[in-house]
This record gives sequence, structure tokens and C-alpha cells, in this order.
Amino acid sequence: MMTWYQILSFFFTNGLRIFLGLYLVITLQHLTGNRKKASVISVCAAAFITVLSCFPIQQFYMTGIEIIFVILIAYYLYTAQLRVSLFLIFFYEIAVALWEFILSAGLGVIFQSDRFLDMRSNGYIAAVWIVRLFMLGIAFLTVKSHKRNKNLSPRIIAGAAIAGLLGAVLLSGQNTIPISDDQLTTWIIFSMLILVAILFFNLNRQYEMEKKIMLLEKEKNALLEHDYQTLKNVYAANAKLFHDFQNHIDVVYHYLLKNHTTEAAHYIENLRSPIQEITQTAWVGDEAVDYLINSKIAIAASQNIQVGTNIEFPRSTNIQSVDLVAILGNLLDNALEAIKKEKDRFRFVNLTIRRINDMLVIKVENGCSAAPTEMNGSLQTSKADKTLHGWGLRSVRAAAERYDGTIETEYNNQIFRAVVTLSFEAVKA
Repeated sequence: MMTWYQILSFFFTNGLRIFLGLYLVITLQHLTGNRKKASVISVCAAAFITVLSCFPIQQFYMTGIEIIFVILIAYYLYTAQLRVSLFLIFFYEIAVALWEFILSAGLGVIFQSDRFLDMRSNGYIAAVWIVRLFMLGIAFLTVKSHKRNKNLSPRIIAGAAIAGLLGAVLLSGQNTIPISDDQLTTWIIFSMLILVAILFFNLNRQYEMEKKIMLLEKEKNALLEHDYQTLKNVYAANAKLFHDFQNHIDVVYHYLLKNHTTEAAHYIENLRSPIQEITQTAWVGDEAVDYLINSKIAIAASQNIQVGTNIEFPRSTNIQSVDLVAILGNLLDNALEAIKKEKDRFRFVNLTIRRINDMLVIKVENGCSAAPTEMNGSLQTSKADKTLHGWGLRSVRAAAERYDGTIETEYNNQIFRAVVTLSFEAVKA
């Protein structure tokens, strides 16, 4: 029969194991959602598992129930992928059980007592608490490393797995407490499977990352081709206009000679429209970026969309033209797409580029009568084809991250705002 403090200890250790397992699934799948609700449900799940622990139920079934709990929480609160979640939580539970065995057996060797292997003994409970503190330490280091160096988190997890394998191998050579060879062999095999699982997961994540990069590059190239064709059409129209300029002068002169001022004014007005497409210029100093901005201004003007610009761009920086084109092209395209069906008072786009010390701030605002749709903290495209669209902000984020930058979006007072910040370094011209 379990004592009250054993039940209390089981409740807290089960709660920590479920919570940290859920945290692992959320972190590795980059999920966002209601963390408070997840914590409450985790506590309820821990209480249920603790109640089951009071009955003579095999640990195998207890672990299975816990895995189901974590997967259901991740799926319903975070819309997590079931197969990935099952893969992660399954090997997480094996790793936790492995370390509980290693610590309890290690303490048994140190104190020369096999009572530490009894799951109902105080010695085993002490070993479980050491493992939980160890897990909390890894979680803390993972959070810290994620902010400073994103490549350190997998190393911490891999290091813990390697240490688990070494611990199982070392226990196989002790003779202080009786541990069956089958049990030791099983844990050594499990520890090796954990290492293989970590390797497989990292390779799969690398593959997914490369696939996303390819899609982003494809999207970027499509945007560049679209902008190039737009600019080509604009400049072709103006080249034809300038080529025929002498003829236009003759026509206007003919109208004025006959005092047909109204016809002359109307003829000149028709000439001004294509010229304005090229003279409403926002000069950044980068030819590709200038062409991009002006092409978007020309498109907006053709759709009766007001565009305001406020640009102060630093010269001679390490920010590449292709990244600026990706950021500005996607943000402006999203803004123009969002206001196609808006009424007159919402048909505006404001572009601001400002330098603040060694930071470049790019802000694009557009009118928006209703808040944009979000799912799991991500903006959803309004286009019918969800598979080919929705990569705009991802492309912006990928470009911004190359300069330790961020992208933030907000909706306030019927204005949607996207702000990108980039860190830059001055370079010699």
C-alpha cells in the first residue's frame, strides 16, 4: 500500500514527465497555442496516472496511457502531426525510463542495496526525483541555447542519449547488485535505439528544412520574374513614348496653332499617365530594389490604391539586394492582395524604411476592414490554392533571419502592419 507522501511524489513526478514530454513535442514541431490550458490538462492527466499507479497495473500499460494523453493534448490544443508526436513521445518515454533505471541502479551500486530497484521504495523515488531535476535542467539549457545558438539544443539531447548508453554499458559490468543480463541487454538496445531515433529525426528535419528552402527559392524566383516582366512592360511603354515624342510634339503644336486648347490638354493628359508610372520614384540607391518599389507603385496606381513612402536607406551595407527584394516584394504583394476587395477608405499602402543605429526597420501598412485569419499563431492566406500560396511571410522570415532579424505583424484600428527589423554592418563601397 502506498503512503501519502509516495502518492504525492508520484503526482508531481508524473506531472513533470507529462509536461516536459508535451514541451518536447511543442518545441521540436515549433507549435503555438494555449499553454495555460495545456498545463491544466497535464495536471489532470498526472492525477489520473497517479490514481492508476495505486493499482497493480503493469508499467507498460501505464506508459501507453501516458503517451496517448500527451498525443491527444498536442493534437487538440496545437494541431500537432500525430505521427511525429507519437515518434517523439515514444522515444521520450523510453529515454525517461532508461535514466530512471540507470539512476536507481547506480544508487543501488553506490549504497550496495537492490532496494533502489523497487519502484515502491523511497530509494527509487529519490532516483526518479534526480531524473526529473536532470530533465528540468536540460529543458532550461535548451531554452537558453535556443535564444543564443540554435545548433546547441540537438547537441544537449544527443549528449544525454550518449550518456544514457554509457551508463547502461557501465552497469552491465558491475557485480554489486543483482541485475539480470536480459534486463541490461534490453536497456542497452533501447539506448542505442534512442540514438538512432535522434539521428533519424535530425536527418528528417534537415530534409524538411532543405525542402522549405527550395520552395522559398522557387517562390522568390517567381516573384523576381513577375517584377521583371512588370518593369519590362513599363519601360517598354515609356521607350515607345519617348521614341514617338517628336510626333506627339507635332500633334500638340497643331492643336495649339488652331487654338484647340481643350484637345491639346486632353492629348497631353493621355501622355502624362505612362510617364507618371516611372517618375513617381522612391530611390533607395539599390537598382533592383528601386525597380521593385516603383513597379509596385505603378501597379497600385493602376488599381486606384494610394501609396505613401518614407524612405531613409543606409548606403554601403552587407544587406544583399536579393534579400531586400524578397522582403519588400512579399510584404508589398501581400498588402496589395489584401486590399483588392476593400472599399475606398481602406485602399492605401504605406511603406516606411528607416535606419535606427545599426538596425534597418521596414514597415508596410495597409487598410484592412476586418482582422486577418490566424491559425496556431500563423496568418492564413485568403487565396483558394493553399498549397502554392502562404509562403510570403516565410520567405520574409527566412531572409530576415540571415541578418539576425525578426518579423512582427499586428492588426489595430483597421490597419494591418508588418514590421521587419534587420541588423546590418557597414561595408566599404
